[in-house]
Amino acid sequence: MLALLPINAWISLPLLLISISLASFVHGKRAKLLIIILMTLLLVTELISIYFSGGFVDYQFYVNLNANDIIEGLAIFKLQAAFAIVAFFVFLFVQFKLAVVLQKCKIFLRLAILVVAILSLNYEHGPVEKLFEIYQVTSSPKLTFTQSLEKLNITDYPTKEQIEALSGKNIIVISLESFEQGFLDFNDITPNLNKLTQKYSFYPNIPMGMGSSWTTASMYTYMTGMPLLVGGSNTTPLSDITKTNLVSLGDVLNKGGYQARYIIGSPTFAGIGHIISLFGIDVICEKNYPDQYPDAPFGLYDRDTFDIAKRQINELAASDKPFALFISTISTHAPDGFHDARMEPLISKKDNSMSFAAASLDYNLNRFIEYLDKQGMLKNTVFYIFPDHLMMGAGTQTIANLSQRERFLYLLTNANSTDLAMDVKSTIYQIDLPRIILDGAGIKTNARFLTDYLDHTIDKKQFIIDHKSAIATINRSAGTQ
Repeated sequence: MLALLPINAWISLPLLLISISLASFVHGKRAKLLIIILMTLLLVTELISIYFSGGFVDYQFYVNLNANDIIEGLAIFKLQAAFAIVAFFVFLFVQFKLAVVLQKCKIFLRLAILVVAILSLNYEHGPVEKLFEIYQVTSSPKLTFTQSLEKLNITDYPTKEQIEALSGKNIIVISLESFEQGFLDFNDITPNLNKLTQKYSFYPNIPMGMGSSWTTASMYTYMTGMPLLVGGSNTTPLSDITKTNLVSLGDVLNKGGYQARYIIGSPTFAGIGHIISLFGIDVICEKNYPDQYPDAPFGLYDRDTFDIAKRQINELAASDKPFALFISTISTHAPDGFHDARMEPLISKKDNSMSFAAASLDYNLNRFIEYLDKQGMLKNTVFYIFPDHLMMGAGTQTIANLSQRERFLYLLTNANSTDLAMDVKSTIYQIDLPRIILDGAGIKTNARFLTDYLDHTIDKKQFIIDHKSAIATINRSAGTQ
């Protein structure tokens, strides 16, 4: 497993040394074994985090340490789970033997090893700093919602009751699972998406931000304009609330008379269904079409997700009310994607399963956009296509390919560039998306989002890092039971 990890897997060495040196000061076998077990759990946890996210244990890893996400993860990452279990017992055995050997050395040497190992972990963006970030977020207090906003100098935030909105064009938002910009570098995988970037407006400079780097967090960010950093120790953030005082796209759309629906294979995936319900948006999934689609990981293959989207659009368009349809794909989920055998006659053989899943998504996405165009819907419908987050994992050929240059998200849209009032070379942040979605559709509203309070020249990614505690307080204080 270590051979598959990136360079920061070196953390295994100082953690091993800390474990061995600590155990060497204990003479009882049970006490020695307890220390080694605890340190080995920490070591394996860090390696798992590095493998899946490319970095040390952070808030993203913390909020996925719940029973539902762990069970779902084990269903996908069976081989990796087996490696982790084997690694745990190997490390356990090796450390116990080395601790016995080190115990024979002078106490000064053992203390020196312990101190040096601990100090080697304390550096900028290192494991100690990441753990401290978790503490900063989870320890953020709950205040009144108004008080929490004031921590970021937000004093004129229109409440849900004060929101006004005039409808514009229909809206389609397509969030692509892990389908980051690097896939566009391989024309044999994304020929259709590359053509679409030439036909429509393509914004390539979207860095992924803290609190928006996994599926649920990405959705929460583009719905509310606020990263999903939540104070409190709950590893399933917002699961205990029934509504939020944060104004979302759902609130604006509701005031504008829109029909709003969200299509996802399984609403239980990462707790996304519950959070969508907080925004007053109806969830559409495989359960709405019993026995009509084949069984698939997390409910639906992308091919079927887009088929449902066509059916929903036809239904929504039959009404005299405007509509907003949100779509989440899933088949390009790390590490290998989900193989849909029905695509084999349509997609040429690829080097690996993820490339095939990515090429299938490229095909199905293009077919969907072509359908909208042929139906004449694009005349009064604006679409937004973007990845939910960067591809997670390490040690796969896909990650190696994507890491050949700096990794970014992107936005593809048919919205009029004058409505968006930004150059295609501009840097866009995930917190900008709700404002972009509304402006591109020509919706007039007094709703305001975090980005509206920030100067457009600042680095909003760094702003979120610098103000993570205040943001966590806002999200925690906004929720009510």
